[in-house]
Amino acid sequence: MAVSADHRGTHRRMLAVAAVVLVVGGGLVWLVLGTGGSGPGGPSAPGPVALQGWKLTLPVEGDDGDAESVDPAAPTDPWLTTGPDGGLTFWAPASGATTKNSDHPRTELISTQDFTAGEDGPHTLAASLAVTQVPSDTKDIIIGQIHGSDDIKSVPYVMLHYRDGEIRAIVKQKQKGDEKEAFTLLTGVPLDERFDISITDAGDGSMTISATHAGSTQQATAQVPEAFRGEPVRFQVGAYQQADNPQGDDDGGRVTFYDISQ
Repeated sequence: MAVSADHRGTHRRMLAVAAVVLVVGGGLVWLVLGTGGSGPGGPSAPGPVALQGWKLTLPVEGDDGDAESVDPAAPTDPWLTTGPDGGLTFWAPASGATTKNSDHPRTELISTQDFTAGEDGPHTLAASLAVTQVPSDTKDIIIGQIHGSDDIKSVPYVMLHYRDGEIRAIVKQKQKGDEKEAFTLLTGVPLDERFDISITDAGDGSMTISATHAGSTQQATAQVPEAFRGEPVRFQVGAYQQADNPQGDDDGGRVTFYDISQ
């Protein structure tokens, strides 16, 4: 895996993606308008974040005892709320309900648009966000993923973490076990400060993952592991907090997204 710095070109491309994005799904095309990114003069006022093409996982029990799902996704107080600036705030308490195969509660959007890993692209998840609270013990939240779907829906694949100011990517190499590739994109990103992320499956067997903060972009490239190439996958994005020892009802992860596109 190669990591490179690009302080101008990649940042401009990410801003362009966030500014005007065509989201295609269900036979419809949505035009998502937003500003995205935090330039030298600070972030501009964003437009509302679109929720078309997503469903929502909540950290509360549904009828089956697992985490409840809202389909199609919609603001659901207090887990997913909208602000006056159009941002979406995701709140995931450390002591909430979990999905069937996870130990950690989440408030997370799940794409309803699957694609084939490494072969059906390009596909990009791009977002502009600020982390405002982390779990008290691990200080770790997964903010974006490529996740398995259909027969491998219990398998996370590419995970982008915010951990105590570090933006770090994990790429699983096998569907079972702990074999993985990990790398750091950025460090020193404070709470409450806006940054940008993107995850791209190019459709030719390669992936690009990047993060931008304060005008600095770090980008990494990797090959889609054979264990996942050709498998159905989807994007997920939100606050998937990773607390191991919850410290009360107020412990957990909180993230505000100003732009999300796929």
